[in-house]
Amino acid sequence: MNNCISSHERWIDADGLFMHALEWDGTGGDLADPDRAPQPVLLVHGLGGSTTNWLAVGPELAARLKTTVTAVDLAGFGRTRPDGRKASLGTNGRLLEAFALDQGPFVVIGNSMGGALSVGLAARHPELVTALVLVDPAVPRPRANRSNVVRAARFAAMGVPRIGGPLMEGRARALGPERLVGQTLRVVMQRTDRLDPAARAEMVLQAQERVGYPESSRAYAEAAGSLFRYLAQPMRHDLAAVKAPTLLIHGAQDRLVPLSFVQAVVAHRPEWQLEVFDDCGHVPMLEFPERFVDTIVSWRNA
Repeated sequence: MNNCISSHERWIDADGLFMHALEWDGTGGDLADPDRAPQPVLLVHGLGGSTTNWLAVGPELAARLKTTVTAVDLAGFGRTRPDGRKASLGTNGRLLEAFALDQGPFVVIGNSMGGALSVGLAARHPELVTALVLVDPAVPRPRANRSNVVRAARFAAMGVPRIGGPLMEGRARALGPERLVGQTLRVVMQRTDRLDPAARAEMVLQAQERVGYPESSRAYAEAAGSLFRYLAQPMRHDLAAVKAPTLLIHGAQDRLVPLSFVQAVVAHRPEWQLEVFDDCGHVPMLEFPERFVDTIVSWRNA
């Protein structure tokens, strides 16, 4: 992967809240004809994630697409403090909209909850999203599918702040940063030994930093609750409303969003392209970064 392009840390004023971001510039400083420059890329992480989820692919995407790539920390996650706001999809949707209005339009790449947010942005503001890549996105359960009902009920319970907040806080305190990251990775990855050690070390450092953020556990619960409500009904309308060319990348062994869920989405949107990564979990950009970049670059250049 590309080691020549380093990340640049930014703080972005979006809707009056400062969002932490990492940016990779693959333009080589050539802005002679900005009207012909490739579209910039916006990376949106999932529930419990952060900009660290994109460390393995950000530089290469920037280099191969010859554009700027920006990964943001959503409100309540990473280093973006919610500043008294709820860490809900509504809040973060408005932040992404404000950022895209100021610096877009973008090719938007969203993982998990970030995929749901990206669908909402593309549906409501098609002028801000020129292309959409959904990476193991959180999507509604197919109407005829009754699998994982118990898991769905647990997820709904975690979305109640008075229940989910204390549970998440107790879990983080009991495990500590190192074990918390390790346990999380075992859930979202098929094989954790594929993760770049530098990315894992950054995740642990960030988990240590977030111990001092008293709002962390409540933010997780608020985001989970709003995501559950969005999946229950509104997202179906947004999926139908998306006009941007769309690529779906999905891990065949995803334990959180079964492959059958996105296959049901593609059945309703047959013009969307689906690429399935075998032997892969919920975060293909961490397990197979080279294939992930190759897939997106080939799709964009087709």
